[in-house]
Amino acid sequence: MADAPDKAQQRKTPRITVTPKSDIFYEDKLYRALVQDLSDGGMLLLCTREFAPGTIIGVHLNLAPGVAVDCEVEVRHCSDAGIGVKIDYMDDANRKAYQAYLQEFFAHDKLG
Repeated sequence: MADAPDKAQQRKTPRITVTPKSDIFYEDKLYRALVQDLSDGGMLLLCTREFAPGTIIGVHLNLAPGVAVDCEVEVRHCSDAGIGVKIDYMDDANRKAYQAYLQEFFAHDKLG
């Protein structure tokens, strides 16, 4: 019997494992979160608050000293593993900073 394909191999874009502190904004409330992993199109967040799939939430990512990104995301799933979200909206300046962060991470990952 063949092994099931690795889910990481099935993803459209690679994910990077990080744990920056972040904030989630929903209904005028602030919730603290950690980012478990990032990809070009989404992320996995760890938060004590659960959100229903389809919910749009604001996220402020503190990716590195001097690198903060704001975006709106759509909750795709919520479980004990975390909140899986798809990036719904990110303005050009935030997209540029986010992409630069991902590229920097992947450049270091390939070197080390």
